[in-house]
Amino acid sequence: KNWPLATFYLTETRRHIRWTIAIRPIRKNLEGDPVDLKGIYDSIDASVMVRLQQAIDKKDGVRFAATYKDTLVQCYSCHKSSDRPYVRPMVPTSPPQTIINFDPNAKWPE
Repeated sequence: KNWPLATFYLTETRRHIRWTIAIRPIRKNLEGDPVDLKGIYDSIDASVMVRLQQAIDKKDGVRFAATYKDTLVQCYSCHKSSDRPYVRPMVPTSPPQTIINFDPNAKWPE
């Protein structure tokens, strides 16, 4: 329920994906056919990512959890489209970094 941190992570994720796509918006699958990553991502960004931001803005934990899972499914569809099914996202089971305090009520450092 650390909503500012959730906003930060969502914003960073979107920026990183856009940067990656800006470098190579069209990739080839294993058969050599073009895969329009920009088109796929634009669809994801305009739909499920917007709903995820809305859940964060409303501080709606139930909606956030469901929409986060939907987001991972949509991300995975892009991975599969570009012949990278081995890049399988999942809901984290522990914080990704132990150097960040994820407690929204943390008081230190000030």
